Amino acid sequence: MQEPSHEGEDRERPCQAVSPVKEICGFPASVRCIACGGWFCDAHAEDEQWHKCASLPGFQ
Repeated sequence: MQEPSHEGEDRERPCQAVSPVKEICGFPASVRCIACGGWFCDAHAEDEQWHKCASLPGFQ
């Protein structure tokens, strides 16, 4: 689901993870989800519940 990316390493990108109760992470992102295109920190990259694509039809 995710692919590490070194694209744009010169700028810090915030983690785009949002919890089911709408809490935002905000830690630096280093992994891009190939399903939704979102950028996530190492902790949330593997936790699909924090990805916006988790609510998309056909997501598994």
